[in-house]
Amino acid sequence: MKGNKRSGLSKLLIFLGFLFVIILALVITYYSSFYPKTDVKQLNSTIVIDKGYMIKKFLPDKFNLSLKEIFVESDASFNQDEITDFFILAFNEIPELKENVTGLKAKIENDTINLYINFKYKGLPVESKLIFTGESIDGKGVFHYKEGNVGFLNISKDRIFSNLQDTSIVQFDKDNGNVILSFEGIKQLDIKDVTIKDNEISFVFRGTLKFYNFSFK
Repeated sequence: MKGNKRSGLSKLLIFLGFLFVIILALVITYYSSFYPKTDVKQLNSTIVIDKGYMIKKFLPDKFNLSLKEIFVESDASFNQDEITDFFILAFNEIPELKENVTGLKAKIENDTINLYINFKYKGLPVESKLIFTGESIDGKGVFHYKEGNVGFLNISKDRIFSNLQDTSIVQFDKDNGNVILSFEGIKQLDIKDVTIKDNEISFVFRGTLKFYNFSFK
């Protein structure tokens, strides 16, 4: 009897020890890989856009007149805090994101936009990182989804783009993983250039008016 009791107690201790090791490994994995480490801005923050300040950003700094057309260009740059605010405004317009996302932060690192997103999964705070590159193609600002992850788990572009819907300014090329910024309703306005550097995103906007119906006699 004593031998059986000792054997049963040993098995119980081994089981509890094994269970403890598993729990400890899970806790270490969670805090080392998934727990948020980036200082983000809360999604419920009040974002105030200074219209006068924004208008100054878009004031033309280049003007050209020819016999065929007239065009103006403006160079508008946005820092990391401004980009973060724009993302917060956009996320708050999407109910599915607003329910789960708690905060985010946009960072410019080298020539990429790194978006850090804090959200709740099964009640636990988790952080994801999405990386985009930017360029101008055919008069549009194209931001290509390069890669993303939650901890050591990769996030596919299909996962990111599957439920996103186009708007009048932002369209989604789901096959290629592109976020496209364009002004479909304003045919004369193009995005001539997109540059990501020095902790800023810079856009060169060009407005063009062609003299199709004008002729000299």
